[in-house]
Amino acid sequence: MTKRSEASILRLDHIPDTASELSVATQRLARLLRGQISMLLAAHGELGLVEWRICLCISQSENPSQKALVDFAGIEQAQVSRALMKLEQKGLIQSRQSDEDRRVRIFGLSDMGQAYFDRVQPVIAAYHQQMDAVLSEQEKAQFLDMVERVAKAAQLASNDEAQQAG
Repeated sequence: MTKRSEASILRLDHIPDTASELSVATQRLARLLRGQISMLLAAHGELGLVEWRICLCISQSENPSQKALVDFAGIEQAQVSRALMKLEQKGLIQSRQSDEDRRVRIFGLSDMGQAYFDRVQPVIAAYHQQMDAVLSEQEKAQFLDMVERVAKAAQLASNDEAQQAG
């Protein structure tokens, strides 16, 4: 285990010897950030993170389809389907068939959904602004560059391992 000089909220002093420090730190940070957003959402209504992401996408898109919502949210199709059903049952969204393709459903916020979004969105935006304010513009650019490099390395390592196994 790598020892750190001070206590870490991500418990970076507790990383198994065989694990990647970067991988563990990234996973723990992602879990922490998701948890904080989920707590904010719970404090301001009854939506979870998946439902929030869908409302966000609908608010920023013109007539999004379910596929567009899946792509935007980066969430599995089944989760999006369940969330859409919940949102529709709660009266926060409406759906209709696409004029171009009868198999496709198009989604929009209902008046109640728009009111909810307008109430909660500033809270979430303020949280994101606080996160962004922690680093200078130069530090953010460096951080994002490092994140991209780690993501590419993870993808390469996974691809290499898959090729060796196959």
